[in-house]
Amino acid sequence: MRRSIAVAAAVVTLTATLVACGGSDGGSDKAGPTGPTKGAGSSSTAQPTGEQSPGATAGSTQAPVGKLGDTLKLVGMEGSLNGTGTIEADFTLEKFENNAKPALGAPEPAAGNHLVAAKFTIVETGTGTYQDSGFAEAMVYDANGQGYQGKPGSPTIGKSLGGLQLNVKPGQRVSGWIVFEVPKDAKITSVTYVMEKVGPDPERTGKWTLD
Repeated sequence: MRRSIAVAAAVVTLTATLVACGGSDGGSDKAGPTGPTKGAGSSSTAQPTGEQSPGATAGSTQAPVGKLGDTLKLVGMEGSLNGTGTIEADFTLEKFENNAKPALGAPEPAAGNHLVAAKFTIVETGTGTYQDSGFAEAMVYDANGQGYQGKPGSPTIGKSLGGLQLNVKPGQRVSGWIVFEVPKDAKITSVTYVMEKVGPDPERTGKWTLD
């Protein structure tokens, strides 16, 4: 009898110890360690040279995306080198030509390549003058994510966008073509334009997908 009482007391003591230490699986609610979260306005590292199709990671500022014919609003850098006033503009990808021909005097594509061309319309909606190189700010991307930068020159279907230098004053509207040299077997799936191409800010990059 005395031994039974001692065993029962030991069981009660052990059970109390387990409850105090949280050893029961049924009522435990454990949370693992969590890392710092990014705010909605934080930015991510962009692709280094435009070799791969641009994209944004979760939590980053998203680049504006549209389709052929859509208008996207892009903003210039804070403290723009273009002078005083805010630099922002509406960019519309009006047309895309998959088999462009160079205008008289423009260089022919290398063997195995051909020209494509994109027609943009730009309306400066800010209070400053947008100055840029035009063709160097544009890229086309193929189905593998390979990018091809715009080049100087005009296609036979129309004049180039601003020649070698864009100069768009507040309220002014300009239109023109940018040509790209790509491999003949490349399937172009998107066109991008970076306003004031000196950094990775995604809000300055517009992307248009091609059906």
